[in-house]
Amino acid sequence: MTKFLSYLGYTYRMRETTGTGRIGILCADDQPVFAAVAEHLRDAGATVQFFDPQSELSATHITDLSLLINKQVFPHVLPTLRDARQQGITLWNNLPATIAFSSRLIGLRALEEAGFLVPSVSFEKPAGEYVAKDNSIWDGDPELNGEGDFYQDLIPTRPIDYKYYAVDDGTQIRTAGKCVTSKLYGPKRFLRRTRERPRLTSRLRDLVNQADLRGVGVDFVKDEDNQFWAVDINLAAGYRHSELEPALYESITASLPNQ
Repeated sequence: MTKFLSYLGYTYRMRETTGTGRIGILCADDQPVFAAVAEHLRDAGATVQFFDPQSELSATHITDLSLLINKQVFPHVLPTLRDARQQGITLWNNLPATIAFSSRLIGLRALEEAGFLVPSVSFEKPAGEYVAKDNSIWDGDPELNGEGDFYQDLIPTRPIDYKYYAVDDGTQIRTAGKCVTSKLYGPKRFLRRTRERPRLTSRLRDLVNQADLRGVGVDFVKDEDNQFWAVDINLAAGYRHSELEPALYESITASLPNQ
């Protein structure tokens, strides 16, 4: 049975879940997007539990789950995801991709393989301005002209990032984009939603299919020639200001066993 619910301007297609639908989310329980999605999952009959992503979880913490969603990637989270897979618990984003894209270098290579323009990488500091990055995503944010495991020439651009998201809702891959201030120059701040560019969204959908993902975020910068360069990939995106809450809800319910 399917019903529809409108909430804060979003229309949810409410699939009724089975009585054994127990969903775990590795995320703070006040994260705006996933808190809202969790509310509607509970309305549809699922049991939802948030787990502190900073805590180490044993296999017994997750043993009753049907589905586990990872919103944070830290080294100690990976054994939890491995335990879940060994117990037959469905992972919303698959474990091999989560491990692989924890490496920024592998993530950049995947973006390049999907057809995106990607800044070149060097292991020595370039002569001009550059962006320093640590290889592992949990080791810190990229830094302008700082120290890192590898370096990329700074793409000449305004201090704005374009964040694109894609969510496989079980029937189609839905996308959204937004503009935020670049963290290279200060705290990130939402500016506006941005129109979706067909070439970017087409390649984003290809990436989701190639890596067998349920959800992903990709960061872009736009250069002086209006070309978009992919600079980061995130399998634990927050989806804020994306208006993809209904897609996330449908993706999660479609991922539950026996749905």
